[in-house]
Amino acid sequence: MEQAYRAIADLIRESDSFIVASHIDPDGDAIGSELAIWSILKRLGKSVKVVSEDPIPDTYTFLEGSGEVITSLTEPAEVAIVVDAAALHRIGWVSDLVKECSRVVNIDHHQSNHNYGDINLVVTTAGAAGEIIYNLSQEMGVELEPNEAEAIFVALLSDTGCFRFPNTTSATLRVAAALVDAGVSPYHAGSEIFWKRSESGLKLLSSALASIEVTNSGSVATMDITQRMYEETGASPRESEGFANYPRSIKNVKVGVLIRETKDGHFRVSLRSREDFPIADVARSFGGGGHPTAAGCRMDGDLENVKATLRERIASKALEADSAKASP
Repeated sequence: MEQAYRAIADLIRESDSFIVASHIDPDGDAIGSELAIWSILKRLGKSVKVVSEDPIPDTYTFLEGSGEVITSLTEPAEVAIVVDAAALHRIGWVSDLVKECSRVVNIDHHQSNHNYGDINLVVTTAGAAGEIIYNLSQEMGVELEPNEAEAIFVALLSDTGCFRFPNTTSATLRVAAALVDAGVSPYHAGSEIFWKRSESGLKLLSSALASIEVTNSGSVATMDITQRMYEETGASPRESEGFANYPRSIKNVKVGVLIRETKDGHFRVSLRSREDFPIADVARSFGGGGHPTAAGCRMDGDLENVKATLRERIASKALEADSAKASP
């Protein structure tokens, strides 16, 4: 692992132009990580662009550099740095651009990572990709500016569920403390993310909560967001950030499922589970991936069939897990 850190640091020193990218439907870890590395590279005098298939959710537009993220680009760079994406197809159309770059750096913490980079820095024990970006900055001898520290802190908040999820380690907390020492205000970052929801976003949440169904003997809860809900509330898909945690929060529910209908008729599925029920295999079976307790995929079909298929697959995985536990 130390060799990968050194190799990336050396490549950054030797190269002039960069593209930074992350996965579709970006969350706080993806956004915070890519904005932090963008700012660091810019300060080092590099030519760097952040490219994304999807725009940044309004929740994260307070981060410095958020307005620099672009959703179209045709010219590749010397180096592509992809953060928080387990596979290249997870970054959407940007993958075609990345493949044209001379070198690809893969920085991630998903166990399902495909090791698609010329340099792969995959630290599965990290609480967030942002934690790896912090460690890379230390390897490079770069003292973080307050805006970079805040972006990484937001990455940690996002992927650890405000330091509540099982991926929170003592190392994660030490990084968080170092970021506060570097100028981060936890109150500011937290209030920007959690206390500035729009009226339309809250109305969307209300409609989504009303759709919750608990099945599989009380172990699975599904929640839907349809195009009609977006139209009726005036909310945008970007305002559904964090909704996936609500179904899992129900007592005795082991797996929470958020299903969001896209404009083109597909469905984006977010899966959240408790620590004793790994969910990443379910996502992978539909071409997605993620962490043991937080994963996602895309699915086609009508909404009721998608829900039924997911419930059946979750039940099947539960039986497999029980059988494995029962085996001597």
